[in-house]
Amino acid sequence: MTLTPNRLRIITYNIHRCIGADREISPERIANVIAVHHPDIVALQEVDCGQMRPTLYDQAAIIAEHLKFPDVWIERERCGNAILSRYPMTRIKAGGLHRLRRWHHLTRRGALWVEIEALGTRIQVINTHLGLTPSSRFNQAKILAGPEWLNSPACLHPVILCGDFNTQSGSTVFTLLEEKLRNVEKLKVNGESEKTWPSFHPFLNFDHMFISDDLSVEAIKVPTGSDTRTASDHLPFFAEFSLPHITPALAHVSTYKTATSALPVI
Repeated sequence: MTLTPNRLRIITYNIHRCIGADREISPERIANVIAVHHPDIVALQEVDCGQMRPTLYDQAAIIAEHLKFPDVWIERERCGNAILSRYPMTRIKAGGLHRLRRWHHLTRRGALWVEIEALGTRIQVINTHLGLTPSSRFNQAKILAGPEWLNSPACLHPVILCGDFNTQSGSTVFTLLEEKLRNVEKLKVNGESEKTWPSFHPFLNFDHMFISDDLSVEAIKVPTGSDTRTASDHLPFFAEFSLPHITPALAHVSTYKTATSALPVI
């Protein structure tokens, strides 16, 4: 497949710990679903890092190996957020999205932020998986929109925020995030559905991307082939963006480099 210069292809995908509709656990199948679309960046949620099934080694590493991607970062301590890239990637921050006093009775939710140097441009990519209740999602979105994440001085454009938001367009979460970034679904370039859950008969769009103004949407797609419907309980959400024509800036200096929530997979 011929890739267009100055274009960036990204997939966000809740892989359900690689448990398919047939109850088989297969990172290789997930990798095959992803590989068909030739992405440059893959944001995964619900990755098993060996915590739920210690006999398995990291699923993100298996998928990256099959894709021949050199770089993987994982936020291990929460809902298994991972980012894979064919381009050089530096972790900026990995951390939780709950207030400390609530961690004892809520499923811990977090986010992973990396800087990717692609095609002469430094791109900030944040991957997250928000909670199951409206109040928890809104509180988590407020933290994402705040000074530690999207409003950080280090979060320079271009920016891509993606993941499983467990909510749909028009929610209070979207109203908040759209004050910072643009919702890709509102920038449609084709008439395809963006519904991603459940994979066998999708009628809800839980998986989303938000982008800064300097990125242009060239294509969006939710693949629906038979293998894709079987591989996870979510469908992947694919987008292709045009990068801005800018002179690369000097490397960012971030105060978050010492975060310990994510570890590289080698």
